[in-house]
Amino acid sequence: MSTKGYTVGTYIIKSEKKNSELPMCPICKKCKDRSICKNRKDKKEMSKCDKCKNCKDAEKCDKFYINEQHKATLTIGKDIETGEAIRKTFTAKTQEEALDKMYKYKLEMKKSGKTIELKRTEKTIAILAQEIEDSKYRMGKTKANAYNTNMSTLARIKKHKFANIPIEKVTRKQIEDFLQEERIKLNSTIKKDYRMLKYVYEYANYTLYLVKNLFEGIDRIEKPKSLKKDKDVVALTITEQNQLEDYLESPSSNYKNIILLCLYTGMRIGEVLALNYNEDIDLDNKIIKVTKTLTKDRNKNTIIGPTKSEKRNIEINELTEDIIIDSLNNKIENKNKVLFCQANKKLYVDNTINSAFKRICKNAGITKPVNTHMLRHTFATRCIEAGVDLPVLQKLMGHANIETTINTYGDIYNYYKQKETQKVIDYLKRERA
Repeated sequence: MSTKGYTVGTYIIKSEKKNSELPMCPICKKCKDRSICKNRKDKKEMSKCDKCKNCKDAEKCDKFYINEQHKATLTIGKDIETGEAIRKTFTAKTQEEALDKMYKYKLEMKKSGKTIELKRTEKTIAILAQEIEDSKYRMGKTKANAYNTNMSTLARIKKHKFANIPIEKVTRKQIEDFLQEERIKLNSTIKKDYRMLKYVYEYANYTLYLVKNLFEGIDRIEKPKSLKKDKDVVALTITEQNQLEDYLESPSSNYKNIILLCLYTGMRIGEVLALNYNEDIDLDNKIIKVTKTLTKDRNKNTIIGPTKSEKRNIEINELTEDIIIDSLNNKIENKNKVLFCQANKKLYVDNTINSAFKRICKNAGITKPVNTHMLRHTFATRCIEAGVDLPVLQKLMGHANIETTINTYGDIYNYYKQKETQKVIDYLKRERA
């Protein structure tokens, strides 16, 4: 049925049966021409056969599940490049449901006040995401390490069918199903995948590839929460820290000063390994300038880039002064002018220090799983134990906003706050006894 601006109709949909105990259907049994379907071995070709394509006998079909589906097709605008009409199809189990979907869409578009003019495209989510990330990298908006991270995100998304079909054919349900499947992953992974999809849809909507951005408006697709609990911040206890420090004193380790600088300053391992002995160490004013970190280029080679944190100055104090002086006295001259480098004068790789740190902790009698980032968490934990307020801790850690500090260390801070409060309660109880 055709009316002004839209059409409604019914069509047959067929989905393949994996197993069937039915005998060969009567139509196929009587068919003399098997050239199209290769004697029913090619099910895609079977759908091209007029007799098979138009068959509605679901009870006798041994190859397909056969259902009727209703659709309403709405003319929503025109292709601004070709002038051809652009149509959107709404499917449902009944004609009334299909029309209801169509009318809701028309109402939504009317409220938005949008003139529906689009560009036809065969570009997929995967293609658009690649274009966006390449452009951000060329423009300098994304550094190499972030680009590599985004490529890993894209690789995850590309494994799914919806990412490799034209974006205008991707359904809301496909996106929502994907995000629900993602809930078995960490929140950090979900955040990356959701952010990339959201950016692609914003771009596609802006460039007139799509009428509606599924990630905006009151009915927008929301980022789901992981079923996994976020990883707890793991730090060395004060006893374990003492064990580590004692071991580093004797026998002396090649990595002693690197590890202790992380432990006493809260710097990331990459920031310590990127310290420039000419530019970043100011003994006269007793400060360490944290502006750089080790990162990766697009070819995964280790390079020096800007720090992930806010640029900051760290005080050289009685804990760190001897470490800095000893490191300067024993530095190896190298083209990168880093305070710490390999014997061959090349930059360290994070993994090298991480592996060495694990061996050192094992030899020091620390039995729990460890990694070098724990040194940063250990510094923060000691600060909280000592009574350092969160705004001060934020500055020490180089967090751009205090929410990051609260999200990372809030639970530890609250624990020690409660312990201190309990001291007051215990004191009042003793006085009243």
